[in-house]
Amino acid sequence: MDPLRVAVIGRTGRGDWGHAIDELWADIETAEIVAVADESEEGLGKAVARLKLDVAKQGTAYRDWRKMLAEVKPDIVALCMRHIDCHAEMAIAAAEAGAKGIFLEKPFVRTLAEADDVIAACTKANAKLTLAFVNRHSPAYAAAKDVIEAGRIGKVLEVRGRGKEDHRGGGEDLSVLGCHVLDMMADLAGEPKWCEAAVAVGGRAITKADAVDGPEGLGLIASDSITAMFGMADGPVGYFASVRDAGLKQPNFGLTVVGTAGAIHIRPDQIPHAYFRAAPLWRVDKDFPWQPIGPEGLESPLPEADVDRSAERASWGRRAALDLIDAIAEDREPETGMYAGRTTVEMITAVYASALSGRRVEWPLLERGNPLA
Repeated sequence: MDPLRVAVIGRTGRGDWGHAIDELWADIETAEIVAVADESEEGLGKAVARLKLDVAKQGTAYRDWRKMLAEVKPDIVALCMRHIDCHAEMAIAAAEAGAKGIFLEKPFVRTLAEADDVIAACTKANAKLTLAFVNRHSPAYAAAKDVIEAGRIGKVLEVRGRGKEDHRGGGEDLSVLGCHVLDMMADLAGEPKWCEAAVAVGGRAITKADAVDGPEGLGLIASDSITAMFGMADGPVGYFASVRDAGLKQPNFGLTVVGTAGAIHIRPDQIPHAYFRAAPLWRVDKDFPWQPIGPEGLESPLPEADVDRSAERASWGRRAALDLIDAIAEDREPETGMYAGRTTVEMITAVYASALSGRRVEWPLLERGNPLA
């Protein structure tokens, strides 16, 4: 069987090439990078060299991504740029051009309306779309899920997440980094059913007048402080919070699954990736250490002290790519597919909708645009 033909698109200076999403395809035997597009001449040259493509071969390097899609007609299109103002447009065009699969850098898209349009285009073309929520493709994450499902932490009561809470704390943190946390929250606790949120700037509740154009093509965002509560389908209550310059950065960023008999803590992008505590969080009369969860579970050997975190994270990305290839062959939804992406967009939208209205909002949201607009 011939390898699937992959075309990659980046935008130097406008989202660039994300988390090396183009390069991960070079290490997959069942796929072959055949074309690259970047509107920047300099960026295109660097991408061609980085991916070791034969620039003399016609139909390899393009400044115009639409022309590339039309001429190359790739099996898979990898949309690598971090800026999301073009994500919906490019994903829809890839589906309409006949791509069997689309691999998309996170966050997904700006609004629920855009998410709906992407899903409609992919459904019509039977194109599979995977988002780079790579933390869900970590072997340690899968092992942590097994610990939860085996009942080792008892009944799950809460799922608590925080952003990095650096200078991006608040609205930017919610969209750029919070999407990882919200995606894992929905995966572990079920789809959200309602949201109540308090969103503030300078210590007061936001209004639409506080909206500003966010970086990285996010569209309108607001706030330097977010506290949100979600009712999850499987029973637990989900929480997400982000406060600007809260100080701890990486230690803040993560998700804690709180059970009646123990807890799981997941640290996105970090090694070790997940930890287990064999007692409830409120049990403080004895010392219950956090035990790292390895790829094979609680009995796995500890990671090497000098483990290459970037290389490990790249391996999660390759697992996501392989899942997309399998989803194409099996005609199924990828593990971190477009519906999971829409859920994160709906949770972010619900935070603002609840805060602006001062009330609980229920699923599905009627508001498909940006509530700040």
